[in-house]
Amino acid sequence: MSTRQRPDHDHQDDDQADVVEPPLPPSRPARTAYRRGAANPNGSTTALRADVLGALGVLKVATADQLQRLLRPGAASNTVIRQALRDLALHGLVASDGNTRNRHKTWRLEGTAGLEAAGQVLGLPRADMGSTARGAGRSGAQHVMAVNETVLAFVRGGTAPGAAGGVGTVTDWATEVEFLLPGGRRKVRPDGVWQAPQIGVPVLMVEVDRSTMAPERVAAKFTAYRELFRTKVKSTDPAPAEQEPADRTVHWWRRTWPGHTRPGYPPVALVVTDAGPVALANRQQAVADLSADCWRGRWCREVRDYNDDGWREYDDAVPIIATTLQLLAEHGPLGPVWWRFGRSGRHSLTEALENPNNRAAYDLRQAAREDEQQRVHQELMDSLVCIDCGDVPEEETTWVYGSREWTRRPGGRCWSCHQEHTERLEREAEEQLEAARTANAALRPCWTCGGSIGGKEGSKLELREKATPDRLECPQCGQARAAEGLGPLVLPVPTKREQMAALISAPDDPWWEDRVLHAKLYPAKGRRV
Repeated sequence: MSTRQRPDHDHQDDDQADVVEPPLPPSRPARTAYRRGAANPNGSTTALRADVLGALGVLKVATADQLQRLLRPGAASNTVIRQALRDLALHGLVASDGNTRNRHKTWRLEGTAGLEAAGQVLGLPRADMGSTARGAGRSGAQHVMAVNETVLAFVRGGTAPGAAGGVGTVTDWATEVEFLLPGGRRKVRPDGVWQAPQIGVPVLMVEVDRSTMAPERVAAKFTAYRELFRTKVKSTDPAPAEQEPADRTVHWWRRTWPGHTRPGYPPVALVVTDAGPVALANRQQAVADLSADCWRGRWCREVRDYNDDGWREYDDAVPIIATTLQLLAEHGPLGPVWWRFGRSGRHSLTEALENPNNRAAYDLRQAAREDEQQRVHQELMDSLVCIDCGDVPEEETTWVYGSREWTRRPGGRCWSCHQEHTERLEREAEEQLEAARTANAALRPCWTCGGSIGGKEGSKLELREKATPDRLECPQCGQARAAEGLGPLVLPVPTKREQMAALISAPDDPWWEDRVLHAKLYPAKGRRV
């Protein structure tokens, strides 16, 4: 046997140099054989051990399979993860408590040494690392496994073809975080706290529900969240230093996670699992109904509104989104898997966090209504174009002048043209009346009264046009004859002397032709004149 110097890259084992080892077996073609150090006999790398410590520092309890999918998703198996876990166990940093129901071994941090080592990887002090979750694996850690699968879905993205990718890393998460409610007696402990400011989500509280507790207890958690988010602390911003003490306070969460741009409190995600699709859908709806006071917001409306439309203010509301673990694992957090309480349908994460039916949505609806009103109004105005001058009114008007009421109507005229048209008609009517009076005065007189055949000037019955050739009486005499029931006027039959005189010269009688005609039409026997 020969003594061989260990490679320089095994500097972590320099305290055991000059170790006598048997010759290495021939390496496989195109592969390099590395000798395992005594400190880490399973052959894990420093980087992988650090990643495992950091992941366990966040998740508290996990299986090798979960760690492999989270840290080394491209690996063919979880062998390298198990090697790292065994090496860390040899150093007393991790330990295994038990198995899941699927017989997967669960791993956790061990003791203060494990917590401190994980804290160094995560850059967190020992006080922020929580507990080691000792004994959690003995009962299968079913809830922890569901939380881990939720974190995996967020980090790795969906598994379905074409699904959206994940967001961030496991270090963006925190579990087993406790927040004291006002008074310091009760606590709010979300299953996970996720920070993703790169996509506009400074913080997201995550609750994983395995359908084991009553919906009322799940809904009560959101009431506790709202009570927690209402807590205010003194502002550290020097700008409002001159303000009143009551005005120098801010919500503690704004100081802890700055960057929130949406009205309302930090959002809470509810991930349900361990039931059938119908049962999970009913459970989400039941929780939404029971917690409506927390997420619905305050209804507002404009006094000037003529309808019941309005909007909701979310300054004191908790945005709650929900999905199933199956949908989340298939499509990832950026896929259309989230149901926002108070909205319909499923949306991506950033879309679901937008407040439904807010003031901006109301303003869009109001603008659409106003545009429609303007369109209808403009169509009406276009229909009121003046047929004389082509003027299009800017608004519908009804003008009253003395006892005259005039409304602009489709196919009509503007007031100026209407007035000119009316005056023109009046002038034309007067001219026509004067022409009719002149013409009627030149005709034969009324047979009965001897006056103008057109009637008395200025009377209501006066003819406003030239009398027809067959008219024998003025309108007044004709009306009187009809009132007395005398029947139609029949002129006297020409005498024989008048007929003989007519053969010599034209009679000086304007009624001659009519008398001759009447003699033919109406026999003299038995008629009344």
